[in-house]
Amino acid sequence: MPQATALQRAPALRPGDRVRLVAPASPFDRKRFERGMDVIRRLGLVPVCDRAEFAENGFLAGDDESRARRLRQAFLEEDTRAVWAIRGGYGTARLFSHLDLAELRRRPKMLIGFSDLTALLNQLCASGGFAVVHGPVITQLPDVPAPALRWLKRLLFDPTPPGPVPLGKLKPLVPGGVNGFLAGGNLSILASLCGTPYFPELSGAILCLEDTGEAAYRLDRCFLQLRQAGALDRVFGVILGRLDGCTPDTGRWSARATLERAVQALGVPAVSGASFGHFCRNVALPLGAMARLDAGRGELWLLEGAVL
Repeated sequence: MPQATALQRAPALRPGDRVRLVAPASPFDRKRFERGMDVIRRLGLVPVCDRAEFAENGFLAGDDESRARRLRQAFLEEDTRAVWAIRGGYGTARLFSHLDLAELRRRPKMLIGFSDLTALLNQLCASGGFAVVHGPVITQLPDVPAPALRWLKRLLFDPTPPGPVPLGKLKPLVPGGVNGFLAGGNLSILASLCGTPYFPELSGAILCLEDTGEAAYRLDRCFLQLRQAGALDRVFGVILGRLDGCTPDTGRWSARATLERAVQALGVPAVSGASFGHFCRNVALPLGAMARLDAGRGELWLLEGAVL
């Protein structure tokens, strides 16, 4: 059975709720951060961020222990209602040896982020955990168009099943319909977790994949690694999202065409061209939530809400 049967929900957000902003991976651009906080305020929320999040330690926003400590506190504190990643980059998985992930799973609190946050998102929505949102980080929010922001707010504030996901025009790769829980995120991050204790359980999943700045052969290598490891053996469906900056971008051996062929070889219902990932219209997806993919019609429907 899909793991979503044991899934919890974080409380729905309400106007005026305080939201903790965290940097579990790389440092971030201060101007984009300030503009992103303005977007949070326009959503009716109150952003809360400590100066410690501005730390820089090479390509990391502080050393591993301090980032893990800040992240744990963000989930355990009672005066904020959600945790929102400021930026991805690199470094989230480095925190796992400093965290009690089971402890965090027992504390349902909405987490929003994507890219490098793929590692943590899939840990928290594992069996016994709670639904999380694969969606824009704070520094991406200034570029997100109004319709995608309205959809994101709908997921965070409204517990009712939201129905069709506005992913744009989807290209059918393998026709068919399937129900499953949403999982995945950044393909490179998932591949880097393969063979570790932190690779997510994908049995029964509708696997959502995106990436950025990768060559076609590297995307093929990442997908092949997952397939040869048996990680995709019981995936129910696949949705390919944005591949911005992946090269080449045209032709039979383009990044997208290469990955589409690899996905088609799985033989499960699959679509391509969904508007989520490293792109201004990063449509939010509630990982862990049950959904229905109709690949022939190019539609994804959420069967349950992301929050209580």
